[in-house]
Amino acid sequence: MKKLVSMTMAMAMMAALFVACGDDGTDDETPPPAVPTIALDGGDIDQPQEITNPMSVKIGVTAPGAIAGFTVTIDSPALTAEMLATVGLATELNLVNPGSMAEALGALGFPSGEAVSGKTALTFDISKLVPMIAQIYNETSDHKFILKVTDAKGKSTTKTLTCHLTGKVALAYNNDADLWANTATVTAANVPDGGSVQYRVKGAADWTDAVLVEGSKYRLAPVYETSKNAAGLDVHTIKAGTGVFAATTYEVRIAKDGQAVDSKEFATAVGDKIPNGDMSGWSKRIWIDGSNNEFPITYPNPEGMKVWDSGNNAFLEQNNGEETLFTPLCRQDETEPGTARLQARMVLGFVFAPGNMFTGDFDYSGFSGTVNFGKPYAWTARPRALKVRYKAQIGKIDKVGSYDPDKDSYKDQPDRARIFVAVVNWKAQHGVTSGMTEPAGMWDPAVKTSLDEGAILGYGDLVITQTATGWIEATLPFNWYAKDAANPASAPFSLVISCATSMRGDYLTGCSTNTMQVDDFEWAY
Repeated sequence: MKKLVSMTMAMAMMAALFVACGDDGTDDETPPPAVPTIALDGGDIDQPQEITNPMSVKIGVTAPGAIAGFTVTIDSPALTAEMLATVGLATELNLVNPGSMAEALGALGFPSGEAVSGKTALTFDISKLVPMIAQIYNETSDHKFILKVTDAKGKSTTKTLTCHLTGKVALAYNNDADLWANTATVTAANVPDGGSVQYRVKGAADWTDAVLVEGSKYRLAPVYETSKNAAGLDVHTIKAGTGVFAATTYEVRIAKDGQAVDSKEFATAVGDKIPNGDMSGWSKRIWIDGSNNEFPITYPNPEGMKVWDSGNNAFLEQNNGEETLFTPLCRQDETEPGTARLQARMVLGFVFAPGNMFTGDFDYSGFSGTVNFGKPYAWTARPRALKVRYKAQIGKIDKVGSYDPDKDSYKDQPDRARIFVAVVNWKAQHGVTSGMTEPAGMWDPAVKTSLDEGAILGYGDLVITQTATGWIEATLPFNWYAKDAANPASAPFSLVISCATSMRGDYLTGCSTNTMQVDDFEWAY
């Protein structure tokens, strides 16, 4: 009997023990309330979302404990406090207590007030709001919406929706080429890190970097290289591949690692033409001698144009239609019409007369003549060089002028012909007088930077030392003394081009059998 009682008591004690162990978990049998969740419909809210148009941005929120607080903090270089204030919002939004922002929030897709407070689940759609960022901002950037939901039991969850904008690279020519300064600008938005803006003549091998001016504006500008000319003067030339010139198509690109991210082309204006540069126009002008007799003189211009002239035709030309002495020393070539033929000659058997042609005017008086260099010219574009075709017959100097200070050093030496061009800013023409009297006014654009009449801005020079029986296409690059000088188009006289069969013809020194044909004067850009 005692044994039975003992067993019964033992079993009761074990039962009590098991009940006690079970009581330890009675308070945890009901799971704790879940914390709020914030999720992106169809995507991972923890990963950046690329901004596109259109795009879907639907946010789902659950809060089994009921929503008591819901805030949105906006961290965006586009949706700034200033910008949001214009639509009645701020960078800190309270969706439970929106205050005066309720209407604006609703317009952008955010629920607020009673549509949020106390809810256990809700979905809102900001698919229209996010793409709008790309309409007001174009740089590569992140735009963050920091969402914090708190339930009635004080439990909260915070998620950051990051919307990434890959800035659209935009390149545009600003249509502002200054063809005298040889500059232009382009606008290049969203140049990637490590990228650059480059340009070149279309089809050229090498690219040149444009220079950032400010913001997204880049300048295409010439690079000048400085050297000394034969006279020891500083001259400036434009480095190949730099600057913007007339009559040219350019390629511009935004590049990174040698690859184009975006590119554009633009063409510049056609530039300037040299009047009667093709030597196709010839006419007669009337020369009146000291006795008021009129003589028709061959004139290297079409009727009505007064750009070119020659220094000796007045003395050697026809007399009222009857040949008196010689054919003109500057005339249209008989065998190749449309070209100018310059011819030296011994006049009266003892006076050397070089063949010449120039932009300017010639005045003959007595036994001397004055070449007045310079013509007005409406420059719109700075050229790189003067291009011209020529033929030449070059012999030994067989006559030295009595007034030539260096005549002894030139006698029987090989002669030299010359073509030069100068851009000048003169208030008057520059006169060179030569003939039977002592010459005066000689000048050389490769030796002086200015004369009494004004500045010589730049020049190109070609000295011809050998006979050329076939046409030679020559290019005379410009050397600039005043690279930053303003366009001289408004100057009374701004262009000089000179062609002479003998370099020292002003001193009446040269080869009397020299000839030169010239044609097709044009600017090289």
